Amino acid sequence: MRMLSRRTMCFGCVAIAAAALLMAARVASTEEAPAAPSKRTFKFTYSVKIPAPADGSKVLEAWIPVPQTDELQKVSDLKVEASVPHTVETEPEYGNKMIHVKVENPKAEVSLSWSAVIERAADVGQGTGAVHPRFTQPDKLVPLDGKAAQMATELGVKTGGTVRERAQKIYDNVLHTMFYDKVAEGWGKGDFDRACTVGKGNCTDFHAKFIGIGRAAGIPVRFTMGFPLSGDAKGLVGGYHCWAHFHDAGKWVPVDISEAQKLLEKDPAKAAWFFGNLDPDRVSVSVGRDVTLAPKQQGTPLLFFVYPYVEVDGKKVDVAKEARTFAFENVGS
Repeated sequence: MRMLSRRTMCFGCVAIAAAALLMAARVASTEEAPAAPSKRTFKFTYSVKIPAPADGSKVLEAWIPVPQTDELQKVSDLKVEASVPHTVETEPEYGNKMIHVKVENPKAEVSLSWSAVIERAADVGQGTGAVHPRFTQPDKLVPLDGKAAQMATELGVKTGGTVRERAQKIYDNVLHTMFYDKVAEGWGKGDFDRACTVGKGNCTDFHAKFIGIGRAAGIPVRFTMGFPLSGDAKGLVGGYHCWAHFHDAGKWVPVDISEAQKLLEKDPAKAAWFFGNLDPDRVSVSVGRDVTLAPKQQGTPLLFFVYPYVEVDGKKVDVAKEARTFAFENVGS
């Protein structure tokens, strides 16, 4: 008989202990987890400076997302500033809103920004938006056959139990089989197969796995892109954050599994809380994946839409991280 190494046995003990702590925390998560404030009001500013393209370029186009009012956030006092004429467009598939500029014979840097006052509510599953057909279908990097269908069967989430119970099983599987990591090659694309194989990644990868298994089990799942806010009164935001909702009895129930995983060991109650709850320390700017912009870009659909997208003469041009700035400042008490 092969003897297990002490290291293997210890790892198994830690995994079992973590699962037990999460189970206990789930029972008392309402009492033990820090209560999120009901609302947060802040001014958010999104800015980008697009360098002048190479001499001889004929057309420069750029798109940046704009937040919209919904049941979770109220957007007011939206102001747009641009160094060139701009339009505000809405793409027809998901209804995402965006600012678009088109410059003929571009010679100079293009600056583009918006600011708005956002009143964001804590999300406890109060959203009642319609189930878009895309929220039940595969995405480019999230197939619903093969591995996703197999996992849905193995987890027993295709039938039996309530939608919430089935979604909970998927949440727990992702939480305990993935690790938040932005080092392993390929992270940040929301690639379902990679998430299952590598078990590491950022929020896009965590929620790709949840979306794939959920939709394969017949549960509509919606993907949202936005930005996280710290608890400070004002500050800069380093990059995007994403989360998901599953549809149950006419409501959209939130999950934020990557945030939960970061907290799992030190605060299992808060890790449990992120199933069915989101704090108001965020702003959403788009929903859905494989996004076609308005007017339609010449490149392929975007895996997700959160950063500026730029084309010069019909070809995608990357915008350096240093060229974009995201900032927030609390408004009122």
